[in-house]
Amino acid sequence: MYVKPLVSFNGLFSNMAKWVLKISMFLLGIFLSTFLIAQKIDESDTHAMMEANFLFQFANNSNWPTSMKNGSFKICVVGNHAVYEHLQLKYGHQTVGKQPIEIIEANMQSKFDNVHLVFIDKSKKPEWNAYVKTLKNKSTLLVSNWDGALNNGAHINFKLINGSVRYEMNELAMNDDQIQAGLKIIQWKVNQ
Repeated sequence: MYVKPLVSFNGLFSNMAKWVLKISMFLLGIFLSTFLIAQKIDESDTHAMMEANFLFQFANNSNWPTSMKNGSFKICVVGNHAVYEHLQLKYGHQTVGKQPIEIIEANMQSKFDNVHLVFIDKSKKPEWNAYVKTLKNKSTLLVSNWDGALNNGAHINFKLINGSVRYEMNELAMNDDQIQAGLKIIQWKVNQ
């Protein structure tokens, strides 16, 4: 009398092959989606990436008055979409203290109410004085990336030194606007 086995070797191997194929396809899908997300930002734009990283550090390692510690922590970027993208993708889900970060791509028509940090790119230098006037007497950290910006109202100014993005700062102007730079920010600056 012939007894049929519950599982045949052929059936066992074909089921195993199906599972291996399913797992392989799943892992390939994860790899491809991760690769596509990573490609959203042009990694060759290292200056924009470094400026975005520094902007987050300025936000995270400085202290604002108590009146600015409610609601979201607003960071505005004017004139540099790459910096905005890097900030949004890398830090858009972070917090500064207990405040969720809100990253805004702004222009002259934007309202700058309760904005903590504004980065104005050198491409908007002709509009610089209008921004400074709008932000005067507010506790808003003003950051730019062109020579002479510190002498024209910026608190922090990015500089290229030997191909690396660094920054200089005007601590007195920051203190006048009730923004206290943290120790890391002070230590990382370059002397003017």
